[in-house]
Amino acid sequence: FYSGANNCDEIPGNWAGSGKATNWLIGECAYNGSGTLGELDTNGSFDIEVSADKSSGSFVCPDHNTTKLKGVCVNGKVTIKTEYGNLSGIFSKTSGSAKGTLSVSPGMDVDVSIQFKRVG
Repeated sequence: FYSGANNCDEIPGNWAGSGKATNWLIGECAYNGSGTLGELDTNGSFDIEVSADKSSGSFVCPDHNTTKLKGVCVNGKVTIKTEYGNLSGIFSKTSGSAKGTLSVSPGMDVDVSIQFKRVG
């Protein structure tokens, strides 16, 4: 993520959005969800809590997922770290988008893209 103001001050808060996960074998699964990004520590690290519900797609994709992730912001650049790889993108004070390729198992990559807006 890149902050529109090139700083990290606007990251904490509540966000909601939609996204999709695409793989050549399973096709596309669409999700709606929300998340809370915590305050940054002195190193620019922060916690993320995300909850998502599937709106369409393969039975292979989970119907619901709640997870806790870590992120880091340095000089306006944000990286969301997952156990399968990282997501990056752009955001402003009120909205943004992110994408990345996650490797869920050897030979099984999933392209992920999300769009989100600040809530509240």
